[in-house]
Amino acid sequence: MIDLAEYRLARQLRSVCASSAAVVVLTWKRVSPSACLMVDPRNGARAVIRDTRSEAGRYLWSVLAAGEMEPVSEGRTSDLEQAQSIAEAALRTALSS
Repeated sequence: MIDLAEYRLARQLRSVCASSAAVVVLTWKRVSPSACLMVDPRNGARAVIRDTRSEAGRYLWSVLAAGEMEPVSEGRTSDLEQAQSIAEAALRTALSS
C-alpha cells in the first residue's frame, strides 16, 4: 500500500530539486508511538522528538548532524508543538552554517 502523504512529499521534493529556486520542505514523521523524526534532505541532519512521559519537560528534542550520535542542540519542553517549533528552528540554524 502506498502512503499518500509520503508519495506527495516525494513528488514535492523532486519538483523542488528540479526548480532553480530550491526550497526544502521539512515535515515531521512519526517513527514510533513516542518519537517523531524530521530529516533535512540537503545534508542528512535530523531532528528527533521523544515523548518521555515525564512530569517535567515531557518532550525531549534534539538535533543531530548527519552521521553523528551526539546532539548539536537539545532541550526539553512540556508542549509537543513547542518542541517541534524549537527543533525545526535549531535544525535550520545550527546546521546551515
